[in-house]
Amino acid sequence: MLSVCIPCYKEAENLEVLLPRLKQCLNEADIEAEIILMDTREPMDNTCDVCSRFSSSAEIVTVRYMQREGGNNYGDAIRTIFSKAQGNMIIIMDADGSHAPEDCVKLYKTMQNGNYDIVIGSRYIKGGKTDNPFILVFMSYVLNISYRLFFRLNVSDVSDSFRIYKSEIVKGLNLQCENFDVVEEILIKANLNKSLNIKEIPIVFNKRMYGESKRDLFRFILSYIGTIKKLKKIQRAAKK
Repeated sequence: MLSVCIPCYKEAENLEVLLPRLKQCLNEADIEAEIILMDTREPMDNTCDVCSRFSSSAEIVTVRYMQREGGNNYGDAIRTIFSKAQGNMIIIMDADGSHAPEDCVKLYKTMQNGNYDIVIGSRYIKGGKTDNPFILVFMSYVLNISYRLFFRLNVSDVSDSFRIYKSEIVKGLNLQCENFDVVEEILIKANLNKSLNIKEIPIVFNKRMYGESKRDLFRFILSYIGTIKKLKKIQRAAKK
């Protein structure tokens, strides 16, 4: 079974559009799946109500509402997802519409057909694209180059969370990062197992549909040296 997991932070308006599209794509591809909406520790909008309207135990695609454990950060959402997801494959996707539901099917089929351990939806390989403004694309590209060099990752897009994992790869990871840097931490720690088979496929990263972004890329740029130091420390500790 496939688990499609969506960290949510006041994204009910976007989920109204995203959920039916995602369910339709998975149903049409005849993929048995659970969709997990990983909300904040305490509800901050009507995400739970949106979930209940689209959930049905009689379908091959079910929708489950959960609340993150430990804290309210993105890292807490990811750790709770890896703990609670029941599928033998796990997709993480954004709730704001930047990741197309149709690409979930592509990730799943690529994983199945190639027997990969991780398949990454990449903005920075041939055929990939991002709809962000040029300055944000440029900064993101520079950051990804830095991550690849510092951590010796043979991956073009290190910082986009849109990936599918074999559950056995990620459920054993001791993830420490609290914010969006957990996305890089997953690859860094998984990469310690050099026998992993990782594949990238091109995706289009769309602009969010409604609401304001929870990521502050400019603040992240200013703090990225500290982030690299922290991840290097985590990497060294994981090797011991």
